[in-house]
Amino acid sequence: MSQPLAEAYRGRANSFGALRLAFALAVVLSHAAALGFGRPLFRQVDLGDVAVAGFFTISGFLIVRSARRSSVPRFLWHRALRIWPGLWICLLVTGLVVAPLLHLDRHGTLDGLWRSPGGVLEYLRQNWWGGLRQFGIADLLQGDTPYWRWQGGNTINGSLWTLGYEIVCYLLVAMLAALTFLRRQLRWLVLLAAFAVYGVICWNYVLHGTNGQGLSDGQGIWATGTIGPLPLLGALQKTDLLWFGFMFLLGGVAELYSDRLPINDLLGVLALVVFGCSAVSGHFFGPGLVAYAYAILWLAVRLPKALHRVGNRNDYSYGVYIYSFVVQQVMATLGVQAIGLTGFFLVSAMVTLGIALLSWHLVEEPALRLKNWTPAMLREPEDQPTPRDDGSPTGDGPPGSIIAPVDRFRSPGTGRESAVAPTAG
Repeated sequence: MSQPLAEAYRGRANSFGALRLAFALAVVLSHAAALGFGRPLFRQVDLGDVAVAGFFTISGFLIVRSARRSSVPRFLWHRALRIWPGLWICLLVTGLVVAPLLHLDRHGTLDGLWRSPGGVLEYLRQNWWGGLRQFGIADLLQGDTPYWRWQGGNTINGSLWTLGYEIVCYLLVAMLAALTFLRRQLRWLVLLAAFAVYGVICWNYVLHGTNGQGLSDGQGIWATGTIGPLPLLGALQKTDLLWFGFMFLLGGVAELYSDRLPINDLLGVLALVVFGCSAVSGHFFGPGLVAYAYAILWLAVRLPKALHRVGNRNDYSYGVYIYSFVVQQVMATLGVQAIGLTGFFLVSAMVTLGIALLSWHLVEEPALRLKNWTPAMLREPEDQPTPRDDGSPTGDGPPGSIIAPVDRFRSPGTGRESAVAPTAG
């Protein structure tokens, strides 16, 4: 049985929240092997990359949907509220709580931690707006963790690297919305862009080969090098922007063409098979990306209804994503990995979920309550009703009523928009 995605997807009756949480925990599992034991979880495919690609697909669908239902300023305001408050508190906790404790344990003093090159203040300044431009703090974690011995990096929160790519995607969507390319009459331009990017990915794959992490000969289109450094975000890897940007674009095209995109169970199962084969064979970043995106959208509307509740009101996936790396690095310095990979994953996941719960209820959700706020200068002045002879006001409403001010920050004709969580990757 087939039905258009627009009919299958109805409001909150979907499993996007469950999928986001599953992807966040998949990142935790992938990092458990890397941070706790200094090795990849799987040889053929990086589970973390698969999860991040899933995040970007969901994000593309929901973010384009959000942009089509609100004005550009309101859209950007919602994105800022969803990304930055949680990120800022995470950075402050890392720099003002975790780093001092690690520094005291390593040196017995806090001297040289704050203002020195690569110190806490520089870490906060470099990473404040979402671009991961400084990976470590001072000499913390150097030589102390399995990850250092494997990769030689003292990264304290490597998960944050994807936020810069996410923000770039938001800005591109805002630009498309401002140019009216998201309207029904011009949506074919976005579809054309998706075909063009897919052509580049197929070109790189067929002519130059791939090992799942990058082109083997470095001769493909956007196969090597960086873009930038961009203001506030730093330099972005071309390959990552190509792959994850394409997944975001696929999600956006699915939303734009949701009235025509069929949701078919046979196609869904086939997409899962293609995705599984491409992942197991080490060719995930190739033509099979389209199948993976379709499988995610199919699962979102076909998974059991019991999963619709996950993330419906309380979305912990972002908190899990941005805090798990820090938690696992600290646990690795304490030697918790001695309990084995499964135990290390479970303990770190439970601790991270607890922190994510606090992040949502104390930071993220309160911030999202401001999504309908409008600057005073952009509000229409309240109508001043002409008094009747008896002194009561006139107007369309009942006596004594006040006509609500018009919100210039919102697109005309749009209803109340629910906040959409970003991809955490």
